[in-house]
Amino acid sequence: GLACHLGVLSGLPSVGVAKNLLQVQGVYKDEEHQSQIAVLQTGGESFPLISASGKVLGKALRSSDKSSKPVYVSVGHRISLDTAVRLTHSCCRYRVPEPIRQADVRSREYLRVHFPATQT
Repeated sequence: GLACHLGVLSGLPSVGVAKNLLQVQGVYKDEEHQSQIAVLQTGGESFPLISASGKVLGKALRSSDKSSKPVYVSVGHRISLDTAVRLTHSCCRYRVPEPIRQADVRSREYLRVHFPATQT
């Protein structure tokens, strides 16, 4: 997705991380997927997301001990999937990796300050 595109344009390694599963090519959020999530007991554990053709598209990662919902990691550019998973886990204080969490916090603060909600 976007991470891979930016990685190619910049020539830098990049990683794709999503909070929600993109259901494509036979990868679905079904009972089997839910049972695989239930097996993840501690932060850092993961399982592969395998397409209908058998190709590994990414991994579901339990990013912290405190969160039972995984994040979804995919290769961006110039990095292996296993390295992308380790890097993502190392950036997680909470469920979402810290660089993404900080970008979200700061963008929401900017919007709150510069575009206050109008009162009716």
